[in-house]
Amino acid sequence: PTELRHEALALQKELEFDFQAPGETGDSQDDEYRWAGLEPPKVMVTTSRDPSARLRLFAKELCLLLPGARRMNRGRAELGALVAACRAAGVTDLLVLHETRGRPDGLTVSHLPHGPTAHFTLSGAVLRQEVGGLGGAPLAAPHLLLLRLDSTLGKRVGTILKHLFPVPRPDSRRVVTFANEDDVILVRNHVYRRRGRTVELEEVGPRFQLRPYLIRLGTLDQGDAADVEWRWHPYTATAPKRRLLSAT
Repeated sequence: PTELRHEALALQKELEFDFQAPGETGDSQDDEYRWAGLEPPKVMVTTSRDPSARLRLFAKELCLLLPGARRMNRGRAELGALVAACRAAGVTDLLVLHETRGRPDGLTVSHLPHGPTAHFTLSGAVLRQEVGGLGGAPLAAPHLLLLRLDSTLGKRVGTILKHLFPVPRPDSRRVVTFANEDDVILVRNHVYRRRGRTVELEEVGPRFQLRPYLIRLGTLDQGDAADVEWRWHPYTATAPKRRLLSAT
């Protein structure tokens, strides 16, 4: 309009902050994943210090689950130096695996460069060779199934997990499932084949369960200085009755 012609540039700068990305609903708590999907994610997987042989093998198989992920030896690196090196290399997500007496029992997912950071309890880790009857590891980007993650918290956790994967090709025959059962997320990796009118489904591993217990708005190196977005409170009166990740 003529009356806004002289203010057009100033208004355009203000509208940049109000612009809504394609497909964005506008109800997210923040915009860390605003432009996710335009480029494939760059994921780095590492472990706690002095990992056992089983944890190193599990980290290697986690890289097979996440297309394009790379494994990095932790060595004696501090968290601050680790996160700074990942930022400089353009890494979008840093995954840190933890263990207790040689058994993988924790996973931390930190989205870079600004967060969030989600902490999960990991249980029931089954390696690929323990699943049995496997051929070569499929490297194609998988289709994702997010089952019963329909509450506000469930959608938030689903957003953190699904953006670890690149956009798949329509003809991809690999499927990764995140299925919520009683606030425990079952992670399964399958390939399928069509034989006439039937479909054969084969699990290729690895297999494990995740349970979120903490989400912070900052990155991993900020620690307790980052604001807590959500924390699991197990000792409340309604804890046995509530379903946190699903709406029903």
